[in-house]
Amino acid sequence: MNVDIRETEESGKSRVEVVLSGNLDTKGSTVLQNEMNKILEAGAGVEIVIDLASVPFVRSAGLRVLLIVMKKLNAEGGALYLTNVSNAIKEVLNMTGFSSLLKIV
Repeated sequence: MNVDIRETEESGKSRVEVVLSGNLDTKGSTVLQNEMNKILEAGAGVEIVIDLASVPFVRSAGLRVLLIVMKKLNAEGGALYLTNVSNAIKEVLNMTGFSSLLKIV
């Protein structure tokens, strides 16, 4: 799993774009969790946009990381968005009920 992070600030609000490539499986989810922890430690109220264009599939460990990050951001006044979600991943999100929890743009 490769993670490319780009940070911007707009209207006083921090926005972080996280571009993933590779599988969001057990190993990939550990990498993502470590990177998300660094971002979350930096401050409250951040918006994180995760680009999944180069992620072929997501396992339950990856879903768990997304849910944890979403809950932390919501509690701190931030938000998590998923973008470029493939049909295969959308199907997994729909089947697990995560599509009603996560913001897909």
